[in-house]
Amino acid sequence: MIMDKHPDAGRGSARSFPLNSWYMAAWASEVRGGLLARRLFDRPIVLFRMGDGEAVAFDDRCPHRFAPLSLGKLKGDRIECGYHGLQFDRTGVCVANPGGSGHFPPGTRVRSYPLVERHRILWIWPGDPALADPDRIPNLSRIPPEGGHDNLGNYLHVRANWLLEIDNLMDLTHVGFLHDGSLGNASMRSAEVEVSEVEGNIRAVLWMPGTLCGFGPLQGQPCDQWNNVEWSAPSVTMMDFGAVPLGADPIVDEGGYAFHIFTPETEGTTHYFFGSSGSYGDDEAWKAEMVREAQSRVFLAEDNPMVQGVADRMEGNEFWSLKPAILPSDAAAIRVRRRIAKMCRDEQRDHIE
Repeated sequence: MIMDKHPDAGRGSARSFPLNSWYMAAWASEVRGGLLARRLFDRPIVLFRMGDGEAVAFDDRCPHRFAPLSLGKLKGDRIECGYHGLQFDRTGVCVANPGGSGHFPPGTRVRSYPLVERHRILWIWPGDPALADPDRIPNLSRIPPEGGHDNLGNYLHVRANWLLEIDNLMDLTHVGFLHDGSLGNASMRSAEVEVSEVEGNIRAVLWMPGTLCGFGPLQGQPCDQWNNVEWSAPSVTMMDFGAVPLGADPIVDEGGYAFHIFTPETEGTTHYFFGSSGSYGDDEAWKAEMVREAQSRVFLAEDNPMVQGVADRMEGNEFWSLKPAILPSDAAAIRVRRRIAKMCRDEQRDHIE
């Protein structure tokens, strides 16, 4: 059973996230020449690059006196603990003790995690490393390559369970209410969601013909518009959105995709990474900044307070134990929750066996 735990809840309860999956640990641009400390899956983890540029992820705890390795130094292809100087190679094996006589216990090591850099993202696998198949990384090939002006690298810290964020994205009927006046309006409220599954992904389509445009060049004008979202296990959602004049072909602009990626920090807090697909030249750099400003403003002023308010009112109770009233528009979010719950159960069963 999935558990949506309050930030103050204890650690003994079942976790809400599967471990044998790829999650976003950071934007690749966040990990350059220094050490990035980040709690992921309720574990302290440090990310950094070796001398050749390869990114690695370790438990942020030296096996000697348990000092944070993120308070240490990079020494070429090694990380040196800032407390007593033990040095670890890219696999986490202790290879040197520059202090004293230079001795250290055989087998001294720190846990390392499979880490893959793809789509300008660092993907981490917190489960069994033998199962870490890079082919299972969600396809985000619509993320533009570096070099242009784009709306990527965005981040929010959320005081709520990660599944509440996925619920929010999988039911976009809230746009006509929560975002009335910013991204939506009352004309969008009668639309119904159609849900389907394609190659393991869950897709929710919200088609809104004959409505007033909520956002973009046609804002406020009669149009046919759509807000669709597709979930890839376990924590990636990609939206395609747009508006066209009444009766025109609903063609998605290449800049009309948005990425929302959630990684559990703890059971009660979430790392929220977001961006969009457009890439622009110097003469249109303002477009990327316009979208960034709109996304950030709406998330901070509207989505975030609501999602955190939901978590607060749940008061640490498990989602299903509160017997939520289920609406037709919840279909996609419920399917995602059931899929994630099954992934967690399967892992627990395999562990017991």
